[in-house]
Amino acid sequence: MKIIGVKVLEFRRRLDGRSWNPTFRWHERRAPLLILETDSGLSGVGEAWSQQPRIAFVLDYLARLCAPALLGRDPLLRMPISAQLESVAAGATEPWVAAAAESAIDIALWDLAAQAAGQPLWRALGGSTGRAAVYASGGLYRDGSSLKDLAHEFEAHVEQGFTAVKMKLGALPLEADLERTRTVRDAVGDEVRLWVDAVNQLTRASAPAWCAALARVGVAAVQAPLPFDDISGMADINASLLPVIATEAEHREEAFRALVEADAVTYLQYCVGLCGGFSGAMRIDALAATHAVNSTPQCFSTAVLQAASLHLGAARENVIAVEFHRFHDHLAAALPAAMRNVKAGFVHLDDTPGLGVPPATLGEQPDGGEVRLHRHVALHDQASNA
Repeated sequence: MKIIGVKVLEFRRRLDGRSWNPTFRWHERRAPLLILETDSGLSGVGEAWSQQPRIAFVLDYLARLCAPALLGRDPLLRMPISAQLESVAAGATEPWVAAAAESAIDIALWDLAAQAAGQPLWRALGGSTGRAAVYASGGLYRDGSSLKDLAHEFEAHVEQGFTAVKMKLGALPLEADLERTRTVRDAVGDEVRLWVDAVNQLTRASAPAWCAALARVGVAAVQAPLPFDDISGMADINASLLPVIATEAEHREEAFRALVEADAVTYLQYCVGLCGGFSGAMRIDALAATHAVNSTPQCFSTAVLQAASLHLGAARENVIAVEFHRFHDHLAAALPAAMRNVKAGFVHLDDTPGLGVPPATLGEQPDGGEVRLHRHVALHDQASNA
């Protein structure tokens, strides 16, 4: 089997601009997607994380530097392909661009390998049950929305089968955000685990008061309480205030190592679309496990990365829960039916070979999102131009 075509795609969805977090207002969501075509008729699908205003860097890097390095290669030989991609990484605008692109490629290669073996990805990755623990992620700030609306949002998550949830905070004064948090706690009940995402908005000075108040209303952990490079500050919070979750926008394995070695996190967080795909995520999860730290894949993108995160969660015993975003659920219709069904806090994946998201499902979607072809690089075109 060899790769004969590389399609670089861009997902784009217009949003109403009324929903926001402490650092970003959502007028639009974009994502880089990838399809690897082979001479066997199989196609592998992947997705890369991206800084939203700079997605063009990832799309261009995939099309201009990665695609030529992939054409003609055997997709089942991941290690030589990885070495080849490392040799072109110097052409990336910034290191994160290469990391994101290589993550999308790794996901697509694993998809192809699992399909070729006739296995679901969760089994190809070493899983045995196909069961992934999940939490519902949402609770953004929304213009014109009331506390009653926030309560209804989280009541719906519980009705859908979630037993753990996460909400945003950090944009309002403590008492106002604490009222939002109490509203969610009352809506979901005492038995549902509640995490909060502070989006790096606390400081060393303010964190004790915030964490003490959040703990009193039953918050079980805080994500990104401080700037991501304040490892010692997070270690202090993790040791005596609240368990810490970090850090989603990181790709360097040495940075994840620094977090666990400093006891700065109770839950190590990473994005499969940025940290090296499945190959990188499994190394990071293994690193966490050696330090008795659970891991939790971050996901706020399309069905491709959501499916990938669920497969990883089903394959790795050390993964405590996979983020299942209820606001950023783009291309939701492309997510396999089994992955949309949450029962008692778990998703039970089926035995469909590979990732389970065929390229044909990535067309125009009922949610208003669309996938545009950025560039299609084919082996026969390369040969004719030689």
